[in-house]
Amino acid sequence: MTTELLMVEQRQGSGDAAFWVREGERLIEGRDSNQRLVELRAGLVRHAGVRPVEADAADEQVQETLQGLHEADYLLALSELEGAEPVVMPDFAPPGLEPDIPVNEALVAAALEGIRTSITAAERLLEGARFTYAVCRPPGHHAGPAFHAGYCYLNNAVAAVRRLSDAGLKPVGIIDLDLHYPNGTSALIERMGPVAALHSLHAAPVTNLPPGTPLPRLPGERAVAFTESPDEDTYLAEVAHSIHDLSEIARALVVSLGYDTVAGDPHGGWSFRPEIFAEIGRLLARSGLPVCVIQEGGYALDELADCSHAFATGLLGERER
Repeated sequence: MTTELLMVEQRQGSGDAAFWVREGERLIEGRDSNQRLVELRAGLVRHAGVRPVEADAADEQVQETLQGLHEADYLLALSELEGAEPVVMPDFAPPGLEPDIPVNEALVAAALEGIRTSITAAERLLEGARFTYAVCRPPGHHAGPAFHAGYCYLNNAVAAVRRLSDAGLKPVGIIDLDLHYPNGTSALIERMGPVAALHSLHAAPVTNLPPGTPLPRLPGERAVAFTESPDEDTYLAEVAHSIHDLSEIARALVVSLGYDTVAGDPHGGWSFRPEIFAEIGRLLARSGLPVCVIQEGGYALDELADCSHAFATGLLGERER
């Protein structure tokens, strides 16, 4: 039987592009928009083994999952936002850091649809799919129990972990392959107990934690930091190490996949080629585990389709439409 990848498509809204993000002393024009979903989809569907499915998790499931992740006052504050005007919420910045993004009603709606998409991807895994891919936005791995940052308002990856765990498919291994350390994911996993293990490969210095914060933060967490763009073989060896270690303890893998490691990404600084994601896909396929991919960063629009297509090719083998 030929293995396929179920591509779960987010319901797109309007007027929900990111406004700006603060990096150091600079305000940078927002790069997260629905065009990212369009480009990611275009690359994936070029592969004959990719089957699009609609994000159809019920509203009740979305709310139940969120209530198990984020704090009630945080969810309430987001739900009470009205109108298109961007609002900075300093009370919900990451602990010890200044706020770096605004939010409005439309962005909250988009984040809720991202959660619906990730939960659907987890549910398809529970129904027997080997590989699922939540093509979702905004990203989520910087969203913690009661904080948002870096375009992230609600944590898509941990929502998928929570859905899998609640259904009995645990422990879950999380591997974060975005350029940035997943501070929100780490903070949420800390509260979940022994249902998941987190590995992250990311750039140093880590700017989304207070200076001097030691890594790894948690028992069982693996944090591999690179002070400059690593060569691809070195990076892939570390990816293989993490996948092997997680496959020894986990019954499923959730992959926080960022394409912001490619050369030319406006929020990046590394120099990978899109082709590296084919090898990452192959490594995941060899794990033998069910794999739920959750989209994180990746903002070089001209590269996204090549990145997602390369990933599908590595995961499924060469089968062009």
